[in-house]
Amino acid sequence: MDRRDFFKTIFATPLLAPIFLASKPYAHDELFLISDRPELFLPELLGKWGKGNMALGHRTFSITPHPQKKALSQTLKKAGWTPSILPEYAGLSISFRSLQHPAPPSFTLVKSGQIWDIRRKELFPLWQEMNEKHPPSSCLTVASMKTRQPGNKPGHTARIYLDGCVVEEIPLNKNRTNTFSAKQGSVTVQIEQGKVYIPSSSCRHKICCSAPPVSISSERIVCAPNHFLLEIQGVGSIDTIIG
Repeated sequence: MDRRDFFKTIFATPLLAPIFLASKPYAHDELFLISDRPELFLPELLGKWGKGNMALGHRTFSITPHPQKKALSQTLKKAGWTPSILPEYAGLSISFRSLQHPAPPSFTLVKSGQIWDIRRKELFPLWQEMNEKHPPSSCLTVASMKTRQPGNKPGHTARIYLDGCVVEEIPLNKNRTNTFSAKQGSVTVQIEQGKVYIPSSSCRHKICCSAPPVSISSERIVCAPNHFLLEIQGVGSIDTIIG
């Protein structure tokens, strides 16, 4: 896989709940990692991400149920992180989601609502090692900076962004199928019984099609190759843009 294929492998996932939000709304930063051994890569990724990110100075963490929770916790402790007694005050919240189909190991960052290619220079060898030495994985780890109040409230619409612009808001109270013209072709959005998923997309690896359905306020599905973002709107939602 060459450098141009990077964004074709990444990335689609909803934001898991409960992740916590501070009292003032903002577009929080999230690191997405596809790997069945996230403990091997997360500390280095957090170290590189932390350069210029003041939020990472608050080195406490919480982990929601995760198949590698014990290994992640041990690895983070060795890297100087401290478990938070109260998850809502943790500087780093780590969540897990199972993709519906295995995908190549990789990682990306959503920072201030925009997708960032952080697989540059220093991180390229890490990404290359993941692809050459590790098999496809259904394990998606989401490391979220800035915490949010618990809020598992159902959403009422799916807001669609293309190239950072809102193109449509679709109510969740009626089953329907919408197809959107996107950067590399098209993305189809399906709503069934108040839940939203992507049944088809023109992106190469179809990772967005592996993302589980979303229905909770602020949950997302992202298709980076198509510059496509779907975000559930409801009480407690935050505006997000994608570039």
